[in-house]
Amino acid sequence: MSFCRTSKTNKEEGMKKTLVIMLALFLAIPAISYAGSATSRWDLTIGGNIKFDVGWSDQSGAQSGNDMWAEGVADRNPASGNTQLYNKYGTQLWGAGETGLNFFIKGPDAWGAKTHAFILGDFTGFWGAAQATNGPPANYNTYNLLIAEMAFDWENTSLAFKVAPTFWGMVPTFANSASWNFGGYGGKGSAPIAPQVTVEERFTKNWIGGFGIVAPYNAVNGNQSPNGNVTGNANVNNYFRNPLPGFEGKFAYTSDSCGKVGPWQLLIQADGFYAQARQIWSNSPTGDIDSDTDVNQWLFDLKFLIPIIPEKNGNKTGAWYLDGSGFTASGMGLGGNWMANANGTFSTAPGSFGTTGPGWFTNAYQRPTAGSFGAATIWGLTGHTQFYFVDNVSVNAFAVWAEMANMSQTQKILNPNAIDRGYQTELNLMYDVSPAVRFTLAWGYTDDFFSFAVPGYKNNGSANTYKLAAYYFF
Repeated sequence: MSFCRTSKTNKEEGMKKTLVIMLALFLAIPAISYAGSATSRWDLTIGGNIKFDVGWSDQSGAQSGNDMWAEGVADRNPASGNTQLYNKYGTQLWGAGETGLNFFIKGPDAWGAKTHAFILGDFTGFWGAAQATNGPPANYNTYNLLIAEMAFDWENTSLAFKVAPTFWGMVPTFANSASWNFGGYGGKGSAPIAPQVTVEERFTKNWIGGFGIVAPYNAVNGNQSPNGNVTGNANVNNYFRNPLPGFEGKFAYTSDSCGKVGPWQLLIQADGFYAQARQIWSNSPTGDIDSDTDVNQWLFDLKFLIPIIPEKNGNKTGAWYLDGSGFTASGMGLGGNWMANANGTFSTAPGSFGTTGPGWFTNAYQRPTAGSFGAATIWGLTGHTQFYFVDNVSVNAFAVWAEMANMSQTQKILNPNAIDRGYQTELNLMYDVSPAVRFTLAWGYTDDFFSFAVPGYKNNGSANTYKLAAYYFF
């Protein structure tokens, strides 16, 4: 799918080269940078990028150790007089796991439609679990499939069978962040990557609609296998035993009437999602399964992009645009949960009543009454702006804010490390040396507020990160 259509000027072809991997991931379209030489049964184009990262974080604990790789949850700040190693000493980052490869194939026509296939992956491994207390994500440097898509494209209709980003999520401009997962709170990418079947229809030149059937788990961080071991007063979400798949939809308006900045043009889009998570539970002291309860999961978001000062004749000097989104969701999680949850699902895995680790307590939980489940609701805002000093030097500013709307006081007391609200920001300077080479210098800040106080610690955790990223697109 493509929100911002461009004519093939030389300048815009160059832009395609510089955004190849990131735009392909976040837009879920076959955006290929440069044709490589390869032998294939059909027309094959190979693209990719090398990304080298070096940086430093001022926290190095179990949570914040992942922060430089995954922009995760910060550890609690110690109170005065309480010195903690993770808060006194920072941690370094060196790596190139965000290097990626993609393949785009144009095949023969079928059913009167053009056909294509697209494969994309990188070497970041699985987000959400560190190899060490302050290390990178598990299997870092291991190639991980992100997108696998086959599609049929008629004049105004597209049918796709794919593992790819969903309709909802942040505006794709977040690809300009120096951190692969800015705003994801431990996930990866600006939208969930899940198995799905989608149909998109272009009603007019500017109006686009879409509908999809989505698997009840995502595929970025590993599939959640069914769990049949149910113990007394515990509840287990058997993701593959959910009654129905998830359903998604979108309705978008896009136009170049306000001009463009690179590939970006005016966009207004509304997205929605609905599913049910089956909680299989037991109130028996022997652990016998008594019953099940289906808990609703839903999400709605509205996003926009506005070119404030468009580029002129393909030159972006002085160009400026603004984009952002607002969302609300129930039973789905925040950031890395509703976008690319480390548990492999769209909702965090439920545990026994009154237990959870650090993170957003957005999973369905069993109330004291047997068989009664609740699911917290969250809301949030994302924002981004980019300004070009000259055609190839620009500054990006990002912000993400989210807050719990209905977490009960009882749950806050029982889950003191659950996050009540939090935000992330990033400011970076981007220099495109050529269509193939880019350098980005970035500063990021995370500040999370926990649901309940803990003796010896403040009720928030904050971390600063500094990063230099070097890219080579091919």
